[in-house]
Amino acid sequence: MAIILHEKLRPSGEIGVWEIEDSTIELFERLELTDEEKVEIAEMSERRKKEWVAARWLIHKLSGRKIRGRCIKDSYGKPYLEGSHMNISISHSLDKVAVVASPYHVGVDIQEIVDKMERLAVKFLHPVREFWAFTLLDKHVLWGAKEAMYKAYGKKGIDFKDQMGVNPCVWQDSSIQSTGWLQKGNIKMNFDIQGQKVGNFVLMRAVEKSREVV
Repeated sequence: MAIILHEKLRPSGEIGVWEIEDSTIELFERLELTDEEKVEIAEMSERRKKEWVAARWLIHKLSGRKIRGRCIKDSYGKPYLEGSHMNISISHSLDKVAVVASPYHVGVDIQEIVDKMERLAVKFLHPVREFWAFTLLDKHVLWGAKEAMYKAYGKKGIDFKDQMGVNPCVWQDSSIQSTGWLQKGNIKMNFDIQGQKVGNFVLMRAVEKSREVV
């Protein structure tokens, strides 16, 4: 595996992106699995197994711990690290795996830039609030930001068009910053959003900065 990005998050946390170059066998040789984990991956495809083990190896590297903590999913399918106070999020796209860890609610999304995002945008782009998402790249940024906020929320039943919003994004070189929100019932979560291009991929992360009753 080759690390292609490792950065600190504001106000606290880390993000890493690795390019998966190893075979599935080589990856498993790096990671000692528990019996529960062996059962979990038994029926996965080879591609899914490779993504699974790559993500967990990257989580372990970011943790800085000598002994690996298991990555477990809660009842909503949100991953968390056994024995750690850090919130984590995982994303895959082709041969890339992204992981983010923070003491705050956090989410990450990595997505290859593809033409079909133009067709999909009608499902998540609010035509009034998100007028700024005009180009294909803008639409990838918007999708990635909303996917990251959704993962930070960690539960089901969110309408990406009507219950989430992303403010106009400001590019500086190949990096981008913005803010966004997610509202479920009378609870509104507010997020700092950061992102960047990584080759032909868009990498977005969302860190919760406040929560309010509306």
